[in-house]
Amino acid sequence: MLGRFFGGLFATAPLAIVGGVLSDIWDPIPRAYAICMFATGAFNGPCGGPIAGGFLTMQPNLGWRWTAWITLILAVFFGIIGFLCIPETSAGKILQYKARRLRYETKNWALHSKMDENPLDAHRLVTVYLVRPFVMIVQEPILSLMTAYMSFIYGVLYLLFAAYPYSFHNERGWNIGVASLPFIAFAVGTFLGLGTIIYSTRTNFTKSFVKYGKIVPEERLPPMIVGALLLPAGLFWYGWTSSPEITWVPQVLSTVLIGWGMLVGFWQAMNYLIDVYGFYSNSAIAVNTFIRSIAGAAFPLFTYDMYSALGVPWATSVLGFLCVAFAPVPILFYVYGERIRGRSRFRPV
Repeated sequence: MLGRFFGGLFATAPLAIVGGVLSDIWDPIPRAYAICMFATGAFNGPCGGPIAGGFLTMQPNLGWRWTAWITLILAVFFGIIGFLCIPETSAGKILQYKARRLRYETKNWALHSKMDENPLDAHRLVTVYLVRPFVMIVQEPILSLMTAYMSFIYGVLYLLFAAYPYSFHNERGWNIGVASLPFIAFAVGTFLGLGTIIYSTRTNFTKSFVKYGKIVPEERLPPMIVGALLLPAGLFWYGWTSSPEITWVPQVLSTVLIGWGMLVGFWQAMNYLIDVYGFYSNSAIAVNTFIRSIAGAAFPLFTYDMYSALGVPWATSVLGFLCVAFAPVPILFYVYGERIRGRSRFRPV
């Protein structure tokens, strides 16, 4: 348990800062493509884990511990690549490094950057990096509602890691490795979501950007609205085709809609938050990541009991009804988002 705690503690860093990093590197239009690529990996990595883990645990000479060893090997490999290849992306920090270098090269000790005028001390560390994210989640309706919706989607994603084996292994009788293969259909759905976001960005969002000469964050939301419809449809379809008396084909196909709806809903919400908060997006994404990670950890804890008590059709339908309850969120901000943003303390200058 202690190892799991530290694994989660350190693994949260990339998810917490990725929005700010991509915002530093790319302008709004290409940033959408970058986030799409990241999103596809972020969703399909967890989908590939159960498939590999299922077959690994079936091998008597390997066992469940090798799931942890492989994770460690991959983490070290990509950690070294990241350390060697990923530079600092913050413009302010880059200028601070440049000013420091020029001071020593020119001996002109007056050279400094704007960040040097506000050095990071304990008070600033607490107020900016610890307090501000939680102030934002309380005061910002866009952030609070989007975080609630994204946390629910994230929780359902991790719930599926227990729900799929329950349905395909416990009820249909497939072995644990084969019972994880429906995640491939989920991955197909995420690639359809990737195409949806790219198409929307190349058409509606780009036209709006050219027309107004500035970002219109609400133009990120039409694909999210589509996702808000696809996700509950996929969940209802999954639940009510789960009977072992029905062929497995429609139940597996339903996961395409689930993956599609999850990806466009979750990551267009992320794009929207970055556009809305600009400079403050790191704080917004940090508290968003904190809360949705709690949901991701909590949902699998009650999955087995819920599915045992209600059965696959009604347990999955409960999730579908909750998705329907969240569906108005992107519509609300598509209609009233600009007005709400105008009152925000944390809107970009």
